[in-house]
Order: sequence, then C-alpha cells, then structure tokens
Amino acid sequence: MSRWGNSKELTQASYSLVKDNPGMYRWTVLAAVHGAVIGAIGSVVGLALMLVGDYMINPDAPTEPSDFGFVPLVFGAIVVLGSVIGGLTAANRQLAGLIRVTDDVLHGRTPDEDAALDAAHSRLGALAAWSAISVAVGTLVSLINGDGSGGFITAILRSLLAGLVAAVWAVLTTLVMPLIVLEQLGAVAAIKRSAGIIRTTWGEAVLGSVRIGARFALVFGIPGGLLLVGGVVLAVVVEGAAIPVGAVLALCGVALIVVGSVKAATCRNVFGVALYRWANGDGALGPFSESDLRGAVEVKDSPVPVG
Repeated sequence: MSRWGNSKELTQASYSLVKDNPGMYRWTVLAAVHGAVIGAIGSVVGLALMLVGDYMINPDAPTEPSDFGFVPLVFGAIVVLGSVIGGLTAANRQLAGLIRVTDDVLHGRTPDEDAALDAAHSRLGALAAWSAISVAVGTLVSLINGDGSGGFITAILRSLLAGLVAAVWAVLTTLVMPLIVLEQLGAVAAIKRSAGIIRTTWGEAVLGSVRIGARFALVFGIPGGLLLVGGVVLAVVVEGAAIPVGAVLALCGVALIVVGSVKAATCRNVFGVALYRWANGDGALGPFSESDLRGAVEVKDSPVPVG
C-alpha cells in the first residue's frame, strides 16, 4: 500500500477508536479550558503590572518619573511568561490523562480516569519542562517570522521558513507526550527519542496528521468559517433585522470550528499513542491493523530500533 493510502487507514482507525469512546473528547476540552483560563488570568495580571511599570517610568506631566518603575515592568513580563507556560502545562496535564486513557483502551482495559489523572500529575515536572521548551520554540518561530518589515519578498521567505521550522518541530515531537507519560522520560530525553523514531516514520507521521486535519477541516472547519464570515457580513452590511440572524450564523460557525478542533486534537493524540506502542514492540492494538502500523514504523523490512 502507498504511504498516502497507509496514512488513510491509520487516520480512519484513530477516528474509529475515538468515536467508540467519546469520553476521550472530555480530556481535550478540559485541556483547552484549563490552558485558556490559567493563561488568561496570569497574562492579565502580568500585563497590568507592566502597564503600571510603564506609567511609573513614563508618567503624564507633572508627575515625576520613578526609577523603580522597572520593578513591576520586569516582574509583569515574568508573570506573563510564567502564565503562558503554566497554561500550557495545565493543558498538557489533561492531554497526558488522555494518553493514559487511550493506552488503556488500546490494550482492552477499562479506562481509569483517577489513575489517568494521577499518572499525569506524577509527570507534572516533565510536562512543565516540555511546555517551557514548546514556548521557547514558538518564540523562535515568531522571531523568524518577524513583523513583516524588510520588504514583500523577505516577509514571504521568512514566513515560509517559520512555517517549515514549526512543521518539522511538530512532526519530530509527535511522540513526546506518550514517551513522557508511558515511559516516564524527561522532556529532553523524550524529544530525542521521538525524533529518532519519527525520522523513520516521516511519511506516515506527516500524512497521517495532514489527513486528520484535512478530514475535520472539510467537515467542520470550512463550513464553520463560511458561516462565521457570512454571519459577520450579514450583520455588518445588511444590518437591521439581519443582525440577530448574522449573530446566530456566526456563533454556529464558531461552534463548528471549535468542535472540529477538539475532534482533530483528540484523534492526533490517539494516533501518536498507537504509533508509539507499535514502535515499542506491543504490536497492533485496538482498531489499528498490523500491516498499517508496520508500514508506519519499518524501514527496509527492519523494525525501528527504539531501545
């Protein structure tokens, strides 16, 4: 079977497993909520401190500038950074629970949510380190992308390079979370191990992720985007009685996009756990077939060395 066809089977197996176990979606939803709440609260506090510091340094006349304004300014920046890492850690804690639950389902065990939360909590340090590394890489990608200055061609080239770096990083770290949770590796060790395995599964790792994203983009993302844009245009351009209709359409569009994002993120995590378990020598589990998983983790008929 071709790599594209192989990735199709892997994607369908991932979706089938999640569809049969809809409780998996709960972990992804909680990840988004916890991450957003913690990140938002911390960011608001940090930005408020930075505004206070900026005002102390550059006050309106006739108030004299304060030499101590840098204290809340620097402290606020630290709080913002910490809140971003903290929010991502909170989200990853829920995703770690999803990985543990997925592993139970793949092995035919009844999912134990309390045990999953305990397992996720026990890996909090490694999850925090992984979150900090992710933020650092995201910052690097933003720096590469730049602010659009330097001319049209330069901006395009920088955007392409930033996108390439982000895509390569995402693929190479596909198995980081399963390795942290199921093998109890540290963040750096998990990144190295994941990259070593993915280098021989590049085609399936990329195409499988692309198929998962494309599937939910076609079913939820594109219709949701059209409803959102259509609703906004209807409310802004037509106005009058069309405003509530436009608002309803826009809200429906947002809802479709959110649902599609949750489904895609859940399936991607399931896909990663299944690949990891096969690479670790556990064989084909759940709805995943032996031939499809072998095609995803073998090169020249030799199993991937994961030890």
